[in-house]
Amino acid sequence: MKPRLLASTLFLAILIAPMFVPVLAQPNHTLEWGVDPGEEFTYVLQRAYYADSNNMAFIVALIPFLAEMQAGQKVLLRVDHLDLIESSINESSQLPDSYCNLLRENDSALIMANLTGFVEPIDDWEFLDEVKNITGTEGLTLIDTEDYWGTIWTAVISGSGGSDITVRLEMRYEKENGTLSYLRHKYTTLGNDLIDVIFVHWYPGMPTIVAGGIQTTTLMIIVVSGVMGLIIAFIVYRGIKGRKSVVQRLGE
Repeated sequence: MKPRLLASTLFLAILIAPMFVPVLAQPNHTLEWGVDPGEEFTYVLQRAYYADSNNMAFIVALIPFLAEMQAGQKVLLRVDHLDLIESSINESSQLPDSYCNLLRENDSALIMANLTGFVEPIDDWEFLDEVKNITGTEGLTLIDTEDYWGTIWTAVISGSGGSDITVRLEMRYEKENGTLSYLRHKYTTLGNDLIDVIFVHWYPGMPTIVAGGIQTTTLMIIVVSGVMGLIIAFIVYRGIKGRKSVVQRLGE
């Protein structure tokens, strides 16, 4: 190629090249992970009350690892993988996921793998509020304190026997590192607990078992009514989960 033609070609290449450079999306958040793969955290099942086997089966369908645990039992949560956090996130489906393994504390035997929902990205909680549409989801209340971020979902479901079932699902995350701090699923009817599960991030000095309130006599008709109501609650719960809110099924 002649020198003059080569120079002209290079000049045109330099002139045109910027036209083909993709425009990068501008960051719209400051989210980052507060943990690293391989880190371990201790959890304990502080309370595991089920009025009967049907109620236990219901909650185990939502939180499968409960089938392998008893009240007072400690487990280890090991961070296995963290998704890359994109610089620009415009909807909840683009939020990164964390994947953790749950191990028995005494022998590190695997209980469940690839659990999601145990770790949230940190440092932009207001952005998480917005993209998860927490304030726009019926029954969902935001928890946002100096140390914790999370939600409380409450609902009242009508049982087949005419009695109402009150549902309260609470999840709190530690702002320092984004790990799940407190999880509680509580279902009550006519002053009686049908289900009460408390699973917490455990630190030395914390109790491993906590008691529930004083229970009145649970009649069979209440339990039967409660089971039917829980089926309805499950359908509503799955609907909430499908909207990508923070209320979600752990262990999916």
